[in-house]
Amino acid sequence: LQMNMSSSSSNSNSSNDFNQAKQRISQAISIGAPAYNAGDIKKCADVYTDAAKDIAPLLPSSFRTKLLQEVDQNENNTPEDDATTKYNAKAWALRRVFDSITDYQPPLVPQDATTTDENITYDPFTKSQLGNEPLAVMDNVMGGISHGSWIPKTNTFFGETSLANNGGFASLRWRFPNAQNWSYARGIYITGLRHSHPEEHTFRIILKDASCERVRLANYKTVFANPGQRKEGGILPLLIPFSAFGEMEQMGRGMVGSPPFNPMHVTEIGIMAIKPTVVGEFQLEFEEWGLYM
Repeated sequence: LQMNMSSSSSNSNSSNDFNQAKQRISQAISIGAPAYNAGDIKKCADVYTDAAKDIAPLLPSSFRTKLLQEVDQNENNTPEDDATTKYNAKAWALRRVFDSITDYQPPLVPQDATTTDENITYDPFTKSQLGNEPLAVMDNVMGGISHGSWIPKTNTFFGETSLANNGGFASLRWRFPNAQNWSYARGIYITGLRHSHPEEHTFRIILKDASCERVRLANYKTVFANPGQRKEGGILPLLIPFSAFGEMEQMGRGMVGSPPFNPMHVTEIGIMAIKPTVVGEFQLEFEEWGLYM
């Protein structure tokens, strides 16, 4: 279980920078995709390459490295390489990175709650509340080969996600023996959060309520991470308000018009590692979790 969980941080992962990058990607695709479809593959690859260079400074190091690797690959091809094959490969390689950036959701991160609210109280989950060991739900339900495990003594979720067979996620689900009424709380807290590849990996909290029980494979999710890792005086708490859980999802797709999450009838909570930010080995651990008021 020894993995890279060192501290790292960057100002380039702000929402404003990501929005700028996404706008530039959208602009590039609006020019490059029609050019590709018209047979001008070189123009498409060139447009994508220029956009990649423009947005690289706006991105966290993980995305920046992937983009610049593709740009360098393009420039390092020899004149003897077949031109059409070269530009086709470049256009698709950059498009895949662009898509992963577009799909990326900036995560909720730990913060110093005392600077904004000194009245927060915490109600930790108990063993009797969570019930038995979590159910492992992996991408093998769709043919994937990702896997994950749970160490209850240390609250550690670890495993490996794989893109094989169109897979790419591993998750744990705690099914409550009895439906929970969390209407008295504001959200979920996690203390002592640490995880592998801090600047790259993000994870998801999963919730199910009574509405989800009526829709097959439906749930609510929100993204979290701790890119800063350990701070002076310990790791800051992560607060995940119920309002952060947007529309209901079914198999990862948003359900437009779905009702908001209802904390009065909660049936399940889970943790997920999923592509594109987690591909390969991962590890997440924390000291305590529960509800905050």
